[in-house]
Amino acid sequence: MIDFKILNKEGLEKFINSDEYFRLKTLPITKHRAISHIKNPRADKDDILLILVYTENDIVGYLGVLPDRLFLSNEKSYKCGWLSCFWVDSSVRGKGIGEQLIRKALMLWDNKILSTEFVPLTKKIYNKTGAFGSPLIKSGIRLYIRMNLQTILPPKKRIFQKIKAFLKVIDAFLNSLLDLRFLFCKNKLPPVKLEYVNHLDNETGKFISRFQDRALFKRGINELNWIIDYPWILSKPTKDFDSQRYYFSSVDKSFDFYCLKVRNNLDELVAFLILTKRNRILKLPYCYMEKGALTHVIKIIDIHILNWRIDTFSTFHPELVKYLSTKKTISIYKKKIERQYLISNVLNNIIKENKYNIQDGDADCAFT
Repeated sequence: MIDFKILNKEGLEKFINSDEYFRLKTLPITKHRAISHIKNPRADKDDILLILVYTENDIVGYLGVLPDRLFLSNEKSYKCGWLSCFWVDSSVRGKGIGEQLIRKALMLWDNKILSTEFVPLTKKIYNKTGAFGSPLIKSGIRLYIRMNLQTILPPKKRIFQKIKAFLKVIDAFLNSLLDLRFLFCKNKLPPVKLEYVNHLDNETGKFISRFQDRALFKRGINELNWIIDYPWILSKPTKDFDSQRYYFSSVDKSFDFYCLKVRNNLDELVAFLILTKRNRILKLPYCYMEKGALTHVIKIIDIHILNWRIDTFSTFHPELVKYLSTKKTISIYKKKIERQYLISNVLNNIIKENKYNIQDGDADCAFT
């Protein structure tokens, strides 16, 4: 016998402050992530944010939903939710609980559901519901700039987990040699002015609004400031009590947002970037730029890669992907990557075409 508990904003806030939450062996959500969900400017009072599955008094599965809004024009938009943090306890796997969770989310969200960054097993469960069509696929590129065998190899085979300390030594030795090439790289800014800001202001809002005509999710000042102010991963030297009870990432040695205004010599805004740096992994969740600013943006990214000694940089931005795929870079290896977006049939029928733009940070991708 299983029981569902369904939490909206008020219910989630009460839950994370309850005695039950404190006693749980496995957390379905961390407090800081729950607060982020509650503060989401696109979350309404009655939106369901978290679904829990109990057997007796134990949580054996959970599924989060991140409220969002899908825009077909400035006048027409639809409420929707991204599936996030999907987990089923190993003791009850194979009993259909995962499928029941997804069906419950579909029902509660009127079948207006999306998902991305899922593993193959999860996709199989999605497909069982019959609620999703073929995935929308975005092409990207990943640049490998330095060695990071200690992170890349252990998830692939158990033997690499056992020799992780040895891989760390190999990384350090090879990177000491690879870093020598940085001495010959030009670390000079292009003819633009860089301004680092903590939040988006009205000037930035007006600038990015010019690039939203074909944006499917049109995140503006409120949404982007919310992402920056309420991260899901906190910078901490080691795991704390809550993170040890949570299946997904909630802390890391470093996780930071960097917002950059890029101005030309007339002091006009020509690009706005949001970078995320997680240890030595660099991503570009949001990028808005004028025509002609592409090479400047590439150079700015290169400078940050050099200064931070970045191991990998990934992007799905079409213009950046095309440039980095064909031009010489400071990477030692380039890899084509893909990101799949599963969109429910109901939403697919609303969209009808795939000519809309999706930024790298849309869904919950900016938080990781």
